[in-house]
Amino acid sequence: MTWQREYFGAMKTNWVLTIIALCFTMSVIVAQYVAAGVFGFFGVVTFMQIYYLKNVGKKLTLVNDKNRRRMFKGERSEWELTFENKGLPIWNGQLRLHFHDAVKPLNDKDTSHSKLIEIVVPLTIGYKEIVTVKVPIEGQKRGLSKLTSLELTIPHVFGEGSVFLLHKPLLRMEQMVYPTIHSLKDKRKPSPLKPGDYEYKYSLYQDLFSPIGTRNYQAGDQFHHIHWKASARMQQLQTKVFTQVANESVLLVLNVVNHYSIISDLEERIEEIASFVDYFYREGIPFSLTVNVRSFGTTPYVYLPVGDGQKHRQYAMELLSVLSNNELTIPFNRMLMHLDMHGNLPMTVIIFTHDSQELGKYVKKWAKQTQVDVRLSSLGGEVKWHQQSLQSH
Repeated sequence: MTWQREYFGAMKTNWVLTIIALCFTMSVIVAQYVAAGVFGFFGVVTFMQIYYLKNVGKKLTLVNDKNRRRMFKGERSEWELTFENKGLPIWNGQLRLHFHDAVKPLNDKDTSHSKLIEIVVPLTIGYKEIVTVKVPIEGQKRGLSKLTSLELTIPHVFGEGSVFLLHKPLLRMEQMVYPTIHSLKDKRKPSPLKPGDYEYKYSLYQDLFSPIGTRNYQAGDQFHHIHWKASARMQQLQTKVFTQVANESVLLVLNVVNHYSIISDLEERIEEIASFVDYFYREGIPFSLTVNVRSFGTTPYVYLPVGDGQKHRQYAMELLSVLSNNELTIPFNRMLMHLDMHGNLPMTVIIFTHDSQELGKYVKKWAKQTQVDVRLSSLGGEVKWHQQSLQSH
C-alpha cells in the first residue's frame, strides 16, 4: 500500500445521506414530488461527496527514485517531487513535507520543529496527469537532509470533509551539504626516494616514457638511452633526458575524541580536512583518509583507501559531511596502533588532533620513513595551523 488513508467528516456525511434518504422516501409517500426532487438532488451531491472521499488519491503515485543532490553551504537546490495520477482528479490539495535542517526552504514563512523543518505546498493534479512539484531550498549547514515524511490533505470540492494520505514507502530523496572549503597555499611534499607521477627535478627516478630532450653522452649512461638520430645530426653521441618523477601521496588522520566525548571544534576540523581534500583533488595528489569512528568490517574505524580523481573526492566529502556528534568512536591510540601494524604509509602523513602527546612513539617511528605533520587545535574551537617537522627525531 502506497498511502495510509484517514477520513475526516465522513461520519457526518453518512448521517446526512441517511436523513436525506428518509426525507426523500417520505416525500414520495405523501406525493410531494417537488420536495422529493430537491431531496434527491441533495442526495446525489452527498453520495458523490462520499464516493470522492473514498476513492480520491487511490491511484496517485510518487516517482520515488533514489536521488541525492550535493551542494555547499549557501548554494541552492530543490526538492523535486513527481506525481502521476490515474484516478480521480485532486483540487486544492496540500502537500506537507518534513526534512532535516541541513537545508532550509527559501520561503521564510515555513516553520521548523527542532531539527526537522516542515513546509506546506499546494498540489492540483488531474486525471491521467503527471505533475512535478519543486520546492526551492538552500544549504544551511554541513550534513545530510532526508525527506522523513510526505503527507497530502485533499479537501472535498462539494462540501465538508477531507482525506488525509500518508506516504508509507521510505522516501529516497536526499540533499547533502558539503563542508565549507578554504583556499590553501602550496602543500605539495613529494618524496625523491620513490618513483611516482609528480615531476620533481631532485628525484632519483625518471619516467622512461616521457623524454624531454638530449644531452652529450657521459660515461656510465645506459646504451639503450642513446638517441641515435640526434647523435647523427650532432656528430656526437647524445643521451636521452627524461622527466624526473617523485612519489606523492598523503594520509589524512583525524582524531575526533576528547576523553570520552566528541571534540568541541569538530566543524572546524572537518572544514580543515575538506580544504585539504579539495586541494589534493585539484592538484592530482592521491590521498587516503581515516577517522577514529567505529566501522564494521576488516578495518574497525572509518577508512577511505588511497585514490584520486573526482569520484574519490566525492567519497571523501560525503564521508566528512555525515560525521556527527553522535558517532560511536574508538580510542585514538588504538587506531594509530592498527595503522602502524597494517598500514603501508604514504609519503606524507598529516595528523589532525588536539593532543600530540598521545601520538608519542608512532610519530617518531613514522618520521624515519615518511614526512609527518601534526596539526593541533585548541578545544575552544579556534584552529591553530601548527606544523611540526619530525624527521629529525
